[in-house]
Amino acid sequence: SPLFLLGNFVVTHNCYKANIPWQVPGMPKPIENMILRYVKSKADWWTSVAHYNRERIRRGATVDKAIARRNCGRLTRLWLKAEQERQRNYLKDGPYVSADEGVTIYVTAVHWLESRRFSPIPFPPLSYKHDPKLLILALERLRESYSVQGHLNSSQREELGLIEQAFDEPHSALARIKRLLLTQRAFKEVGIEFMDMYSHLIPVFDIEPLEKITEAYLDQYLWYEPDKRRLWAPWVKPADSEPSPLLVYKWCQGVNNLDGAWNTANGECTVMLEAKLSRVFEKIDLTLLNRLLRLILDHNLADYMTAKNNVVISFKDMNHVNSYGLIRGLQFAPFIFQYYGMIIDILILGLQRASEIAGAPTMPNDFLQFKDVETERRHPIRMYMRYIDRVYMLLRFDDQDDSRELIQRFLTENPDPNNENVVGYNNKRCWPRDSRMRLMKHDVNLGRAVFWDIKNRLPRSLTTIEWDDEASFVSVYSRDNPNLLFDMAGFEVRILPKCRQLTEGSAAQDGSWALIDDRSKERTATAFLRVDDASIQRFNNRIRQILMSSGSTTFTKIANKFNTALIGLMTYYREAVVHTREMLDLLVKAETKIQARIMLGLNSKDSNRMPPVIFYCYGAGFRVRMADGSTKAIEDISVGDQVLGADGLPRD
Repeated sequence: SPLFLLGNFVVTHNCYKANIPWQVPGMPKPIENMILRYVKSKADWWTSVAHYNRERIRRGATVDKAIARRNCGRLTRLWLKAEQERQRNYLKDGPYVSADEGVTIYVTAVHWLESRRFSPIPFPPLSYKHDPKLLILALERLRESYSVQGHLNSSQREELGLIEQAFDEPHSALARIKRLLLTQRAFKEVGIEFMDMYSHLIPVFDIEPLEKITEAYLDQYLWYEPDKRRLWAPWVKPADSEPSPLLVYKWCQGVNNLDGAWNTANGECTVMLEAKLSRVFEKIDLTLLNRLLRLILDHNLADYMTAKNNVVISFKDMNHVNSYGLIRGLQFAPFIFQYYGMIIDILILGLQRASEIAGAPTMPNDFLQFKDVETERRHPIRMYMRYIDRVYMLLRFDDQDDSRELIQRFLTENPDPNNENVVGYNNKRCWPRDSRMRLMKHDVNLGRAVFWDIKNRLPRSLTTIEWDDEASFVSVYSRDNPNLLFDMAGFEVRILPKCRQLTEGSAAQDGSWALIDDRSKERTATAFLRVDDASIQRFNNRIRQILMSSGSTTFTKIANKFNTALIGLMTYYREAVVHTREMLDLLVKAETKIQARIMLGLNSKDSNRMPPVIFYCYGAGFRVRMADGSTKAIEDISVGDQVLGADGLPRD
C-alpha cells in the first residue's frame, strides 16, 4: 500500500543517515529495488544540498541561522560516515605501520631518550607533594569554561557540581583519581559535535564529567614532570617562554643572526621551508603509541592514556569504536601529540643534528642557539621549529656544490625536461609583485629538491607533507632573490637584508621590525609584516558569528563581543595591521555592520542614538586622535566632533 511504501521510504532514509544497513526479510525484490532507488536519489540530493550550503557559508553568503545549524548537523553525519569507513578499513587492512618502520621509530626514540639521559616518569605516589597544587590547577581550568556560559544542561551542571565537590574534598578526589588511573580501562562513550567556524569545522567532544576530572589532573601531572626532567626539545612549540608574536620575532632575529646568513657572493643560498604535517592526529597507531609512551611513563599511565582513545564515539543515532587515531578532545591529547610529534621531528632531523640543536643534556641550548659557530655550520639545517603540526626549517648552503648535488639527485628521480617545475610553484601573492620570490630555474629546483628531501624522511604511515597543500611553501634567498618569505602564527613576513635594500628609507616603514645583529649591534635586515589571509578570514567569520547570534541577545552583548574581537586582533597583530590594507578595510566594514544591526534593532537610523562609548570602551583620560591631527581626552569629545577613523579618514 502507499502508506507501507511511504513508511519504508522514511525508515530507509533514516538508516542511510545513520549509516545502518537496511533490510526487511521477505520483502519482494521489485519493491525493495524501488525503495532503494528512491533512497539513493534522496541521499544524493541530501548530500549535494549539504555541500552547496557549505560552499555558500564558506564564501560569505548570507545564510539563515537555522540553515547553518542544519548544515553543520548534516556535515557531522557525512564526516562520521567517512570516519566509520576509515575505522573499518583499519581493522580489515591494518596496521599500516610496517614491522620495520615500527622498529625504526621505537629504536630512534630509545636512542634519543638515552642520549638525553631521561628518567621515566613514575606513577604519582600517594604522598606526592605537588598533588594539591596540580589538582587546583586542573579544577580551575575546567571551571574556567563555565565562566562565560549562561545556561547549563544537566551534564554540565553535574560536572560543575563534581568540580566544586573536589575543591571541598581534595584528598578523597585525589584518592579516587589515582584509583581510576590504576584500574579503569573501559570508559563511557564520548559524544561528538562540530563547532562551525564557517571556513572549517572543529570537533567538540563531550566526555563524562568524572573521567574529565581524572584526565585534567593527569594532564597537569604530565606537563609538570616531563618539564622538570627536560623531556622537551627547544624546537617544540608553542611554549610558555614566548607568546606567538614574540616567537615570530625570535625566528626573524634567529635568521638574521645566522653566521653569514645574507652572503651570496659565491653562490650561497638560504632556504626557508614551511609545511603542514598531514593528518597526524588521524594516523596515530594506538599500539605504537602505547610502546612509545611506556618509554617515558609508568606503564599504568601509558595503558590508561591509550585505552582512553579506544572508546565509542557517538552522535545521535550514530556510533563507532575509535581504533585508529587520537581523540583530540581529551585533556591530555596535547601532551600525547607533542611527544609523538617530537619523535617525528627526530626522524626529520636525524639523531645527530637533533642532538646538536638540543645541546648537551646537562647544558641544553636555548631556542635557536648552538654551542658554537662550527656546530651551527656543520649541517645545512640551521634552524628548526614545529608549531603543533606546522614545520618550519631554515637551511643554509654555504657551498654551491651542496645545493647542486641536491638538485641533481632530485632531478634524477623527478626529470624536468620541459622546465615545468616553475609551473604551480607556490608564491606569496599577498606581497607586491616585486617583493615575491622570483621564479628562477635554479631557485625553483632547489626549493622543490629541499621539499622532496624532507618529505622522503617521513614514513607515510605516520604522516607526510604535500607540495600542493596551501600551507606548504619554500622560499629561496640567493643572488636572484633578495627576499626571504614565510608565514608563521598568522603573520606574513618578508625579510629584506640591509645589503639588498635599494634605499635607506625603505627600513623606516610602519608595520616592520628592525632586525639587529647580536655581534655588531647594527641593523642588518628589516622584517616587513602583514596579517595573513587566513587570519583576515577568521576575523571576518567571527563578525559573521556575532551578527548571526544578534537576534537572540542584547545590544550591549553584541557591542561587547565586537569590542572583544577587535581588542584581541589589535593586541595580537599590532603593527602588522597597519600594513594590511585588506584588514583595515574589513575593520571599517565590520564596525559599520555591527552599528547597522544595533540601529536596526533600536528601530532608529539616527546615529546620535549610537554613543561612541559602545564601540570604544576606554577609560576616562584616554586620548583620541581628532580629524585635524590633534588629540582630546575621550570624555571631552561631544556630538558633532570629527575623529580620525581606522582608515585614516575623518568621521563623526
